[in-house]
Amino acid sequence: MNPLRVRFRPRTLTLSSILMLLPTATAQSSWPPALQTGQVWTVSAAGETWTATAGAVDADGDRELQVSTPRGASKGWFILNSAKTVLSLLTLQGPDSYWACRLDQGSGPLYKGSLSFYAKRDGPAEARGTCTAQLRVAGVNPSSRWPYPLAAGQVWSVRTPSGTVTATLENNAGNWSGVVSRTPPVVMGVTAQTEDLSFMIVSSTSEQVCVIEQGGAGGAVLTGTAYDMNSEVALGGCSATLGPAAALAGVRAAVRPVWPVAPQTGDQWTITTPHGTWTSTVRPSEGIWMGRAAGPAAGDVGIQIGKTTVVAGVFADDGRVFACRVDQLGIGPASFTGTALYSPNGTATPTEAGTCTITQHR
Repeated sequence: MNPLRVRFRPRTLTLSSILMLLPTATAQSSWPPALQTGQVWTVSAAGETWTATAGAVDADGDRELQVSTPRGASKGWFILNSAKTVLSLLTLQGPDSYWACRLDQGSGPLYKGSLSFYAKRDGPAEARGTCTAQLRVAGVNPSSRWPYPLAAGQVWSVRTPSGTVTATLENNAGNWSGVVSRTPPVVMGVTAQTEDLSFMIVSSTSEQVCVIEQGGAGGAVLTGTAYDMNSEVALGGCSATLGPAAALAGVRAAVRPVWPVAPQTGDQWTITTPHGTWTSTVRPSEGIWMGRAAGPAAGDVGIQIGKTTVVAGVFADDGRVFACRVDQLGIGPASFTGTALYSPNGTATPTEAGTCTITQHR
């Protein structure tokens, strides 16, 4: 079936309609963010998307959190420092280790900071790059609401092979649209249907559409395929997020799983086993894909792609081996699911250790 489907013709969005669209002011955030019970925060950290649901304030005055990650659910806290310049999101990983996302003072709605991992509660911090957090807009839950609920005032950012655009939605006679630019004129139109969520970017030089199916809407960044609306030719991947364009720049989008697996230099791979989650940016090396691993145990990542199976292994510096073996039957909406393997040293034969996932980001 043609992924564009006939509903894109005739198009209701034209350049002549741009001047009829009035800009809408966006809500301003404040610092520190006003935390409330029941709030849902989307956190991007360690190549993953976390969901943090705010609970009550504990005896120490810190806001309790229930944090959902690819490894499962864990307890966490929002802690504001005494100077009220840093808001830290802490989440446990195992009995003695935890992650710390320290958000610096900013105007929001996307707060940015630094990410650290503590192997022991009283141990030294290991720097793990950057992290972001954003309060989810009321009524919008990507993992459970479909079709996507659109609303006036929502700020959407969309990235296609041609670039990134941002617009605030208005409802004009039943058409969700927003001004990207008046000079030169560019307009964004959005439709949310059972089949997909589509963003049409129309200008005087091109007409493109980013088509996102439900399988690509599992996190803070939605992923799909961009098409030329005239030739109906696929242009490559695209992504969208409910918020400013900075969220797209700071978060890699998961590549929709396909078989055979097709890595590219610079792709980031996330390997999750019962022993933890590792991320690595890979490059080809003598027939396999290699990179340095960031995760619970430092080491190297090697990805072997065969005709029927793919094995992604973490070869820890201390000799342990953590691996995930997948095949075509393990293809999911955003990740491959397979069998986890573990070896306590480099000589013992790996044994099965539960289930695992492999996610490719670009």
